[in-house]
Amino acid sequence: LQGGSNALTVTARDAAGNMATAILTVTYNAPDTTAPAVSIATPTTGTTFATSTTPLTVGGTASDAVGVTQVTWANDRGGSGTATGTTSWSASGIVLLGGANVITITARDAAGNTATDALTVTYNAPDTTAPVVTIAQPTSASTFASTTPTLNVSGSSSDAVGVTQVMWANNRGGNGN
Repeated sequence: LQGGSNALTVTARDAAGNMATAILTVTYNAPDTTAPAVSIATPTTGTTFATSTTPLTVGGTASDAVGVTQVTWANDRGGSGTATGTTSWSASGIVLLGGANVITITARDAAGNTATDALTVTYNAPDTTAPVVTIAQPTSASTFASTTPTLNVSGSSSDAVGVTQVMWANNRGGNGN
C-alpha cells in the first residue's frame, strides 16, 4: 500500500469468459516513526552550566509533525518529573547535588517516539560557614589587663574555602589589618 487511498480491484473470470469485479478502497495511514525534536533554551542553550543556587529551573521547546504529548525531566543524581507545557515547556524545582548533575529532557509524541536533550549542571554550593578566628597573644583568655598603651595581638584564622582578610578594631578607637 501507498500512503493515502488505495483502490484494490479483484476480478474473477469463469470458463465462458464472464467477468466480475469487486473494489475495496483501503486508506493507508503510515505509522509515525519520526521522533519529536526537543531543545533546552534556559538557563543556557549550551551543554554545560554552573550555578551556586538550587533548585534549578530549565525551559525550552519541543516539536513534532503530529504533536508532542509530554515532556519529562530526570537528574542522574536523583529526581525526575513532568515539565509544564509541551511545545514551550519548563521544569522547576530540580534539586541539585554538589558537583555535576546531568539533566535529561525527554519529549514524547502520540506514537511513543521520543527525543532527548541534556544539560550538565555543575552545582557549587555557596560557602555559608564563617571562618574561625582565635587570639593567642598576649593571652587566649577573653580578658587581659595591660600597663602599656600599645598592644601586639596575634592569633590564627582558618576557613574551609580560605581566609581573605584579618582585621582588628578597638571599641575606643582605632582599627587595622
